[in-house]
Amino acid sequence: MSEMGLIYFFIAVAATIIGAVPFGLVNLSVVNAAVKNDSQSAIQIAHGASVVEIIFALIALLAGNKLSPVLQGNLVIRYFIFAVLLGSGLYFWFKNNQLKTTSDNRKSTGFIKGILLNLVSAQVLLFWLLTATVLSAKQLIPLAFSDMFFFVAGVWLTKMAVLRAYAFLAKKVVHHAQKISANINQIIAIVLMAVAIVQFIKI
Repeated sequence: MSEMGLIYFFIAVAATIIGAVPFGLVNLSVVNAAVKNDSQSAIQIAHGASVVEIIFALIALLAGNKLSPVLQGNLVIRYFIFAVLLGSGLYFWFKNNQLKTTSDNRKSTGFIKGILLNLVSAQVLLFWLLTATVLSAKQLIPLAFSDMFFFVAGVWLTKMAVLRAYAFLAKKVVHHAQKISANINQIIAIVLMAVAIVQFIKI
């Protein structure tokens, strides 16, 4: 790994941690899958979400300066984020708490679910656009293919690590707290609707 490649790798790691750690649709779905099904189901969601994370990061790096001002001030985008969060919260609130699922297609559906959840998480794209704007201002946008490769590797590995940590902690917490397990959907719903309210206030 070259010196610049290493720098871009750690820039990607730092940026992805900032963007991936806060609660969002993907994180909460990973927690739900780990609690209701198993860790493997949660990891499949993480894989799908990580693919979209890379796409968002690349879009931001390649077109961030042009798209960022348009999207950040777009009320339609903000209302869309609010609607997605509120709708997801209501979905989890009324969803029955179920134990393990026995579907043979759990892996593929988990991967697709991860892709869809991150695709509708408009705030993730906005985050990467903001990140690209900051990097561009500091002349830290990776241009060479090798530098871009190390940046993408940093995004992928960090996103997966964060989501794996969520799945691991969810299993540990629920193992010692059955009440949380029994009401996990309602807990997720409350968090999502709270975030939706905050988003609505910002509008």
